[in-house]
Amino acid sequence: MGKEIRCVAFDFGGVLAYFITRETVEKMAKLAQVPYEEFNRSVWAHRYELDLGEHPYHQYWGNVLRGCSSPVPLEKIEKELTHLDVTGFSRMNQKMLNWVKNLQENSYRTIIISNMSPETYQELVKEQPWLDSFDEAIISGLIKINKPDPRIYEAAIRKAGVEPSQILFLDDVERNIEGAKKMGIRAHLFSDTDALFAELEANYPTLPRQGLNDIDLPTSKDI
Repeated sequence: MGKEIRCVAFDFGGVLAYFITRETVEKMAKLAQVPYEEFNRSVWAHRYELDLGEHPYHQYWGNVLRGCSSPVPLEKIEKELTHLDVTGFSRMNQKMLNWVKNLQENSYRTIIISNMSPETYQELVKEQPWLDSFDEAIISGLIKINKPDPRIYEAAIRKAGVEPSQILFLDDVERNIEGAKKMGIRAHLFSDTDALFAELEANYPTLPRQGLNDIDLPTSKDI
């Protein structure tokens, strides 16, 4: 497949970490005293501006509560909503973290390319210190560019310090994968570690795979 992979790039939510659960969003909706469907719709209707770094959490939650006609004053539930949001996206996929560690030990560059607000990222770094082990983190809210805008991939290529074809990017959203491919990056739509293991075995045999099929897994603090 041409030049070998020298850098693996990861989305955060849905790849390194599991996606926020319906149960967590239902807890938020209960705080807001509105039906789940209405709250969930408003959460995602306003997420783009949060991840882009245009709106801080305070403004984001205000927009969300107005969007779902919540009767609860923002100041009463803002802190708890933010806590649920950050922790909801912080349930780490330990097999992926094991694999990241293995890649790093074998001198592969590892980077993060994520749509995430600056506030969320800052909180995650506090709670997940292993994030500092990545060579680079391209965070949409910090550079004011969301995936799949080509400019975020241009930034990732510069930070990676290798050719686009030497980067393997993993994301759980099809449009983000397609955006990366248009920039010459090799990209794979992530679903789970078993499917990723099979993909690596078939198409990237020189990449280490140890960690993806581990049974006894360390905690995220061990990485």
